[in-house]
Amino acid sequence: MKGGKRYWFKLYNNFFDNEKIKQIKRKKDGDRLIVIFINCLVIAANCESGGYLKISENKFFTIETLAHHMGRNQKSIKNALDIFQEYSMIIQDEYGYKIKNWNKYQNLQEKGIKDKKESTKLGKNVYTEREKELKKEIETEGGEFYAEQSYGKIKDFI
Repeated sequence: MKGGKRYWFKLYNNFFDNEKIKQIKRKKDGDRLIVIFINCLVIAANCESGGYLKISENKFFTIETLAHHMGRNQKSIKNALDIFQEYSMIIQDEYGYKIKNWNKYQNLQEKGIKDKKESTKLGKNVYTEREKELKKEIETEGGEFYAEQSYGKIKDFI
C-alpha cells in the first residue's frame, strides 16, 4: 500500500473477551473464523460504507468474491458468514453483507461524525498528539541524543 490511502478502524482491546468471539474460537477451525471476521472488518474500513463489504461504489462482495479476496475456498467463507450471521455479527440485506453496529463501534454516530474521512482525520490528530507527548517524555528523561534514538524506536513500535 505504498503511497496509497491507509484507513484505521477500532478493534477494542477486549475483543477476545467478547463472549461471541470466545464461542467462535471454541468451534472447529475457530482461529480461522476469527481471521476471516477480522478480514471482514478490514474490508469494511476500506469501503467507508457504514460497515458494508463492498468491492466498489456499486458492487458488493459475494461469497465468491470474498473467497477470492481472502484466498480461501467458497465453502469456508459461506460457513464463516453463516456463523457470523448466527451470532448477529454480520447481517445480509438486499445489498450485501454488512458488519452489524459498525458505526456504533467506530463511534461514527455518537460524535456526530458524518463519514469515515472525518473520523480518519480525527484519528490522525490524536495520533499526532500522542507522538508529540511521547517525544516530550523521552526528551525530559534522557536528553537530546537518547530522545532521538528512542523516539525512532517508539515510533516504529506504535
